[in-house]
Amino acid sequence: MDTKDIIKATESTQRLVQNEQYYKYIFKKTEKVVSVVFYIAHTSKTNEKGQKLFDDILTTAKEAHDAVLSSLEVRAHVAEEAVRNTAHGLIALESKLKVAETANLIASAVMSVLSAEIDGVLRSINKFLPARGVFELIGDEAKEREISVAKRPKPSQDSPSTAPAKLSRRERIKTVLGAKEGATIKDIADIISDCSEKTIQRELNSLIEDNVVQRQGERRWSKYFLVS
Repeated sequence: MDTKDIIKATESTQRLVQNEQYYKYIFKKTEKVVSVVFYIAHTSKTNEKGQKLFDDILTTAKEAHDAVLSSLEVRAHVAEEAVRNTAHGLIALESKLKVAETANLIASAVMSVLSAEIDGVLRSINKFLPARGVFELIGDEAKEREISVAKRPKPSQDSPSTAPAKLSRRERIKTVLGAKEGATIKDIADIISDCSEKTIQRELNSLIEDNVVQRQGERRWSKYFLVS
């Protein structure tokens, strides 16, 4: 057995918690998505029917978090089912969030950011299922998600795109501030996880200069608000 085979064999018997890519791009990002969902659910004012929907969403969010947490202790060479369960939990969560969006309980712009984050996690999960891929492995629910994404109408040249990938970092920050009044830089970074806190700080400074955002407090205690 040569060195490459030894390294490959060693990696395959490691637990997923030891895999930096899995821990950083799947576990931590799923954790952030779930924390944002809990924040939205607990701060939204709604009627009894809406509260029942949020309760269902919170149950699904907890199940998704439990699935990814459990997967960390699984060894890589037998992790297919655990990884699949994590993906299934995220797809179920996104589906219920979209129902809340349709019921006007979650703003479309906020839903776009959440969908983008979930999509990023699913793409990372796909790398851990090289033989078949996450969408084929999970079954009809995931296939329907792929079909739904593929069938989304392309925006006309006269109207701006609202697809998550088209939102600028500046617009995403404004979206977060609109959903989470009085947000800190860490709050924003928990949702917009593809850039550093320093980058977010620079964008916020630019928004303050343009009188779009205002800051209250100093240094680590600073909170940011959209200018009404």
